[in-house]
Amino acid sequence: MTEEEGTVSGDLDVTLDDSGKGLVRYRGTDTWLTIGNLDGERPRTWATINDLVAAIETEIGSRDATGNIVPFEA
Repeated sequence: MTEEEGTVSGDLDVTLDDSGKGLVRYRGTDTWLTIGNLDGERPRTWATINDLVAAIETEIGSRDATGNIVPFEA
């Protein structure tokens, strides 16, 4: 989930901004989007990019009780 566009998927790049917020963009584009959450809470911050990547990798393929893919949120 992103603050600006909601769910994004596909080939993505991730990074952190100066405050530790996770950013994501579609590969081959210049526009970074803030990783957010469905609850509208302030986006989580991360100490390192490796922490963010590990959290994303842990969630890959997660599904809810009805079988829908659960988006990564922070």
